[in-house]
Amino acid sequence: MGESALDWGPGSGYPIRLLYTILALTPLSPACAGVRAREPVQWVWSGAVTETTAVVKAKVDPAAGEPRLRLDEREIPASTISANGVATFNVHGLSPKTKFDYSLRVGGSTFLSGRFRTFSEGPMSFLFVLGSCARTGSNHAIFEAMESLAPLFMLHMGDFHYENIRENDPARYRAAFEKVLASDRQSSLYRSTPIAYVWDDHDYGPNDSDRTHPGRPAALATYDEYVPHYPLERDDELPRDLHQAFTVGRIRFLMTDVRSNRVPDGDPDGPDKTMLGAAQREWLLSEIESARDRYALVAWVNVVPWIAEPGSGHGWGRYDWERRYIANRIRDAGMANRMIMLSGDGHMVAIDDGTNSNFATDAPPGERAFPVFHAAPLDRYARHKGGPYSHGRAGRRIAFGLVPIQQFGHVQVEDDGEVLEVTFTGRNERGAILKGMRLQIRCVDSGCQPSD
Repeated sequence: MGESALDWGPGSGYPIRLLYTILALTPLSPACAGVRAREPVQWVWSGAVTETTAVVKAKVDPAAGEPRLRLDEREIPASTISANGVATFNVHGLSPKTKFDYSLRVGGSTFLSGRFRTFSEGPMSFLFVLGSCARTGSNHAIFEAMESLAPLFMLHMGDFHYENIRENDPARYRAAFEKVLASDRQSSLYRSTPIAYVWDDHDYGPNDSDRTHPGRPAALATYDEYVPHYPLERDDELPRDLHQAFTVGRIRFLMTDVRSNRVPDGDPDGPDKTMLGAAQREWLLSEIESARDRYALVAWVNVVPWIAEPGSGHGWGRYDWERRYIANRIRDAGMANRMIMLSGDGHMVAIDDGTNSNFATDAPPGERAFPVFHAAPLDRYARHKGGPYSHGRAGRRIAFGLVPIQQFGHVQVEDDGEVLEVTFTGRNERGAILKGMRLQIRCVDSGCQPSD
């Protein structure tokens, strides 16, 4: 994300740096001061939801008894329990488009409860929320605002924490997850709403980290252990990266990992410089190309700025060869008007209706590509990246950027099987729409176009 824990703010004078240090060290909430006192169940959350399946993960104390997931009238044993006490429950045989309540039972007693709703096998109208970038263990009320909307799922686009881990130390990655899941408001959101999460730099490694990060193996292994995720490709037991896909109604979501295969930013641009790695890139493009006759819309979750001047230090700016290659393949597949891009990274909400997102070779001036929607920060300091964006950017700097701001994205999908409408809005910490941060697109058989 191009920032470190202390790399921000106007100037670098000692008073400002001292003030930031005080703010950074101030406890966010009693729950965030450390993991809760030892209990049979520390936390639980769900994800990887489909029409008939889901994954639930929980931190348990195996010494307290065998953990079981109570789901309606069923009690489901754990599929696996890691040496660190993370129990994974793979749930199958569910009814589509149905709400399920669950709880954890250990030693005959019932502990933390949660809920999720399965997806539809056909057209489906739904709401989801999205965002990125929150101070480690933040307990801000923005998480209550998102929970109050009862979204189908929460799309988290990276910087789940800001621990900036430099070592190949699984214990440090585990501790980072524990700090976040000890937050009362965040853990409540993740119990009530399934998560789909892919990392960026600060939760993968240090600032601007890439495939050379020494902690890459520990980061991949701990994500696999702690996060309820969709299937990942593997090399032996370790995930290759975090790319994964899921379908809700007539929308195909493609989540890409822009860190663990990324060639260092300073390398010269060209065919050998990649943000995704050749295998993940081909997976992405194959998914997009095969989607034309299968889905009304493809949502590419690319967490860093796509819209950036070639050679600039923001997002894809220094990976222009690969960006152009991807854009050409999307254009040639006839999919430029059948996609949206969902991003985080920059501490802003920003919307582009496709006016500025076309990086295909020799694209005619004014030829639109796909809309781009940035949603950040959940709880960090205002910082703008990339652009231009047709609808501009939102994220005001408070007290010269010394005070964190809170913003998230809200996406409403309405689908009657013939017309699919998607409405993006950027929201503040109370859930109110940010000025100018709204875009609606309308999708029919011929493609998608902005409709307002």
